Amino acid sequence: MSNQEQKINVKDWITLSTVMIGAVLTILALIWQVAPPSGIVTATFLLMVSFIFFVNSVSANSKAAFEANLEEVSEERINRFVTFAEYSFGLGFTLIIMGFTILGYEYLLNYVGHELTALLLPIIFLGTTWVIIFIYNLINYFGKPLSALRSLKRNLWILLELFCLVAIILDFFQILLIP
Repeated sequence: MSNQEQKINVKDWITLSTVMIGAVLTILALIWQVAPPSGIVTATFLLMVSFIFFVNSVSANSKAAFEANLEEVSEERINRFVTFAEYSFGLGFTLIIMGFTILGYEYLLNYVGHELTALLLPIIFLGTTWVIIFIYNLINYFGKPLSALRSLKRNLWILLELFCLVAIILDFFQILLIP
């Protein structure tokens, strides 16, 4: 199949990444209006870096679409841009999940104090996220035993989110990581 006959569908990913850019910027503007007493710097950092990854996702997907329309471009080259965009989007989304987890915890901690409710929010939020990722992997890798568990990118994202949860738990129990 020639590159001209090849159809590459990145339009939905470009649209989704663009929506995520708008959402991140809106959230940043809103959280600074009524900032929690702590966690705002970390959450802002995570959301700002996610912004970069979403912009890159739009750019890489647009480049893949452009390259697909050229005559002398290999499918491998196009797939590299699509994969780069996929990783970029996933990492950006992971940073948003971490930022929301921290914000939710800090807002609730400020509202209810050191009650179990403040700790349950990040646990349930991330737990639900991980269940959805696991189900997605099962569907995506259906018929490929253990492939769902070997997805490097998703495992990396979950590991980052797990680190965030451990930091929140340590904070809740007032265990200092740095003296």
